[in-house]
Amino acid sequence: MGTGLIALASVAVTLIARAWTRSWLLAFVLGACLGANPWVVRESLNGLETALSLACLGMSLLALVRYLEAPSQQRAWKLTLLLILTLLSRSDALVVLAPACMVLLVHRAGWPDAVRVAGGTAAGVALLSLTHWLRTGSLLQSSATAVPWLFHANWNRLHPGASAEQVHQHGLDVFMEALHLTQDLLGQPQTVLLWLCLALSVGALLLQACRQRLADPQGALAMATVLGLTVGLVGLQFIHGYMRWLPRPWYFVSASLVACLAPAALFRLCLPTAAPRWQHLCLGALFLTAGGATLFQDVSQTLATRQALAYPWQAEMLQGGRHISQAVPPGAVIGAFNSGIMGYVSEYTVVNLDGVVNEDAARALKRGELLAYMHDRKVRYLLDYPAMWRDSPFIHSTWPYWGARATRPRELQQLDIPGIGWPNDGEALILAEVPGPQTP
Repeated sequence: MGTGLIALASVAVTLIARAWTRSWLLAFVLGACLGANPWVVRESLNGLETALSLACLGMSLLALVRYLEAPSQQRAWKLTLLLILTLLSRSDALVVLAPACMVLLVHRAGWPDAVRVAGGTAAGVALLSLTHWLRTGSLLQSSATAVPWLFHANWNRLHPGASAEQVHQHGLDVFMEALHLTQDLLGQPQTVLLWLCLALSVGALLLQACRQRLADPQGALAMATVLGLTVGLVGLQFIHGYMRWLPRPWYFVSASLVACLAPAALFRLCLPTAAPRWQHLCLGALFLTAGGATLFQDVSQTLATRQALAYPWQAEMLQGGRHISQAVPPGAVIGAFNSGIMGYVSEYTVVNLDGVVNEDAARALKRGELLAYMHDRKVRYLLDYPAMWRDSPFIHSTWPYWGARATRPRELQQLDIPGIGWPNDGEALILAEVPGPQTP
């Protein structure tokens, strides 16, 4: 299914590029660049949510481009529906899309449709938040706040009396880390292509502004859409970096989509449809060469790394989940801080303890009563990496929030694959026994 969703996102990019360049060949190459990017392939096949959100984001952009070609109330509602689907696939994807959708305000005649799109999407956001509040008592999902809360709490614990300026500086450092992470994972070919196209587009817009004449208003709209996506992507990095202190590779995969659309928008900006055919051929050949070189390098990199595990520690957790029945009695309840993998492959009940998919665990962490919560859920064993429960300066450590009278879990055995571990390769997966309740 992940492969199919990558293909759907690539088709969306192809159709958008075709609308902007009027060249099927160039559009096909740019669409293939998205589907062949090693980062996109790795994260989309590793997490279905990432692939789904990328596909929804691509289809939403296609609906936006179709609306700009021929505005109508029907197309506005289609765009609204796709934006809501994007929200459901991954809520932070709207951060990337929102600035791009500002192009709906360019023409005064389109303002009513812009209101429909904004109002419909806002209603979807409100309905989702209300549904979550009725289920859990919180407007935000625990996945949005649990681990960031842990990071902030541990940092404040390790830096008592830190000033607001120090907190601000740490947030900026993590934000810069998110920017560098995105650039490194996107890869040099697409990174160079993106920055080159953005720089040339700004130059072209300034030149046309000095001449007080746009070569093609539709080209300006296309480039405004890409620039809006870029602003949204930086905004997403700011949220996950500066605010949440949690930049993760799968959050920023949409950067590849922006990189693949930038050449098509620049092509349309520099070359209106009424330009002579020879100009189309020359500029098309130039863009095709750049896109083809990018595609070749990405395909080569993807093929070279196709056997490498995206996150090697997942293989160790997968093995641990499959072999847990040999180490614990039937019917035992297992606790894990990354519970999804083991819960999927094991017949045992596996309780999530870091709060990402468990609102009750997130609240217990914040109250400093995680051990009491484990007792309430009858969690008898832990199966995870010990960095999560050992007392250490590690920012993931949950030990300070187990409770004032908590005793340490008794580590029973290792379930280790040599050379694989987390956060370091030498760390082994540990089966531990949860300490019993303390009598007064």
